[in-house]
Amino acid sequence: MALFDEVAGILREVVGPCGGCPPEITPNATLEGDLRFDSIDLTRVGATLTARYGDRVDLAGHVRGLELDEITGFTVGQVVAYVEQRA
Repeated sequence: MALFDEVAGILREVVGPCGGCPPEITPNATLEGDLRFDSIDLTRVGATLTARYGDRVDLAGHVRGLELDEITGFTVGQVVAYVEQRA
């Protein structure tokens, strides 16, 4: 759960407060739909993850290899699993 908390903290920094309160970041929250991430947000998260966990963690490169429906449904839990696998 520590890795989830770290990744959620990074995502929270990027998404910022929503209406004065932090967004709910759960394993099933989608980056695009629930957290309203765009490509710039994803790039920022990817750069932070790479800096923290090393060059093997290339989130933007990983997402580029996904199909459109996989990208739109990409969840926080999947980000955590990717980092865990690559770090």
